[in-house]
Amino acid sequence: MTARGITATDRLMLAYLAANSAIVVWHAGRTPAWAWLLGANALTVALVALLARTGTKQRFSAFVGGAYPVLLTTAYYTQLGVLGTGVARYHDAVVQRWELAVFGSQVSMTWHQAVPSLALSWIMHLAYWAYYPIVAGALVVLWVRADADAFARGGFIITLAFYVCYLIFALFPVMGPRHFFGDATGPIAEILPARLMRSTQHGGSAMGTAFPSSHVTACWCAVYALWRDARRLALWLAPVAVVLAFGTVYGQFHYGVDALAGAALALVLFPLADPLRTALGRGDSRSS
Repeated sequence: MTARGITATDRLMLAYLAANSAIVVWHAGRTPAWAWLLGANALTVALVALLARTGTKQRFSAFVGGAYPVLLTTAYYTQLGVLGTGVARYHDAVVQRWELAVFGSQVSMTWHQAVPSLALSWIMHLAYWAYYPIVAGALVVLWVRADADAFARGGFIITLAFYVCYLIFALFPVMGPRHFFGDATGPIAEILPARLMRSTQHGGSAMGTAFPSSHVTACWCAVYALWRDARRLALWLAPVAVVLAFGTVYGQFHYGVDALAGAALALVLFPLADPLRTALGRGDSRSS
């Protein structure tokens, strides 16, 4: 049996784990759960080692081997919240100054108040919610419809999007307007999608993960991953991804500059992902 070996995505994940572990150790004195955070990282390293020994023709393990970093994003997102709460140094004042410089106001607060449209609120909140099926669906579609390399390529850029954002969150935690100013109010905040997203945010939002918007970065990278191998679907989803970026601000989930930074980061990662994957994939180990 030919073993899968260590892939480019594995190396990317291991690099994040190394950087994350260094940050956890750096803040250990202010983070009581630091040993648990390092333990979680060690378990992921063990998972990578285990997957490296699986056979290349085992379809289920091949899917898990390409998708596990994305499947683990919720766990590492939660980890960042624990780390951020321990550090308790947030940079919202800096981001708010940027917001004023770029938009002339705290647009995450003023936009929905100036344009209290129920129809617009439905569109914005539905687009924001679409982040979840777009990111997960991109991987499933690539797995079902495309070849193994297309799936691996898509998994790599989505992984890159998430964990670059996560590294920034760990180094530059920002609460975001919902945590800083409170929830959006008024009729636009009482429609069903807005209430669902508010419930989701209250139940699973991690403090310090606002800048840049990982929703924007990951969603745009997911659509980009579909562009080569499922172009018709990518064309349908691209407008949704653009509206999602606006929805993060209209719904007061992110500062305007969070969305701008998330979009800019995605545009940087588009041309960077394939060369980086090639570089990290050199010397992949495979044994019989």
